[in-house]
Amino acid sequence: MLQMRGGARWHGMIGAIAYLVFVPTLCAWAQAEAPHVLTLQDAMRIAIERNPSIATAQSDLDASRAALEGQRARRLPTLALSASGQIQDSLGRSTTGGGGTSETSDVELALQHVFFQSGREEAIDSARWQLAASEAGIENTRRTLAQTVASTYFTILANQQLAEVAEEAVSSAELDLELVETRIEVGAAAEADRMPVEADLAQARYEAISALNAIWQSLAELRALLALPPDELPLLADRLDDVPAVDALDVWLAEALAHRPDLRAQHHRLRVAELSVRQAEIDAGLTLGVDGQAGYGRHSGTAGESWQLWAGVSLPLFDRGSDASVRQARANLESSRQRLAELELTTTREVTQAWYALRDARERIVAAEAALEAAATNLEVARARYAEEAANVIEVTDAELTWRRASATLVQARYDRAVAYYRLLAAAGRPLIEQAPAE
Repeated sequence: MLQMRGGARWHGMIGAIAYLVFVPTLCAWAQAEAPHVLTLQDAMRIAIERNPSIATAQSDLDASRAALEGQRARRLPTLALSASGQIQDSLGRSTTGGGGTSETSDVELALQHVFFQSGREEAIDSARWQLAASEAGIENTRRTLAQTVASTYFTILANQQLAEVAEEAVSSAELDLELVETRIEVGAAAEADRMPVEADLAQARYEAISALNAIWQSLAELRALLALPPDELPLLADRLDDVPAVDALDVWLAEALAHRPDLRAQHHRLRVAELSVRQAEIDAGLTLGVDGQAGYGRHSGTAGESWQLWAGVSLPLFDRGSDASVRQARANLESSRQRLAELELTTTREVTQAWYALRDARERIVAAEAALEAAATNLEVARARYAEEAANVIEVTDAELTWRRASATLVQARYDRAVAYYRLLAAAGRPLIEQAPAE
């Protein structure tokens, strides 16, 4: 009877922890206009709206847009207004009466245009491809962030289910102890039978506490990904349910190599590197330039129009710096090609591993469900045999441990299935966030 009072205290503690975790959040949502729980899709959208990594990628995209605008502006004329004045006083006087103070002033409105400049179009194309790489880069940042959120979300769900299993294990171990206590009271069992069952109960309580701590840790990680306040406790709506069937592996591989945003970004960077080589070769060779200027100005009381047309050709005869720039650009081009090849191999590996992990998890779920059913039946049989004095208490504790492990194994397999599916989506470059229906 003393042990049963301890069990009641234990369940009261778990209930109090659950109350402290979830009730404040539920009360806050109950006071809002639309009570709401956090689905996986909600979590991924919130992360993309709030996570600083998206803002960083957006800043890089804005910088690339500005760089392209700056390069395109080189095609346009410029209009400038300049004004200057000067007062000069000579210290000496000449014998002819010259010298003294003189004043000059200049005011001019000038329109200047560069008609042609070697390397200008290559620089504009390079900026355009860099912008395309930045656009693919922000898409890739969203992809990786959504995958991380999904994995963390499923970790919380798995930890919650493991906590439920742990609490059931505590209740089951308390039931075993009650059975032993009853047999000891009637003299059908020795006092020594209590020891293995109490040890099993203590282990079950330890695992329950660890499961609760794991929930707190995974919740903290999700809060950080979603940039939520430290005192906000998200209440998750989804569960570790089944996932849709998937196509053959070669379909996913082809799609990944064609559509992954990080691969597209690297293709664009490769084009930038090719244009950089072209620009370096232009700078190291014969360069041409044609520009003109027309203006209207006033100089010390004399006003009028002016214009000029300038053309020039430059050919460096000895310039080690330009030669080094060409070699550097070519080396960067080769490095960009190798990074693309490496990324293609990485993409193939990630898709293949995720595809097989998903298939493996599905097969393990079938086996784990059968193992859990058998373990539950075995536990019932062991308790019945012990009550009938046909088995010893070790048989009961062994069956209890087998059931507990089978329950945890099933939760782990379901978690692996969910994570593998979203890893496969991300590895293939498919969208993880569902599009909102059109109104």
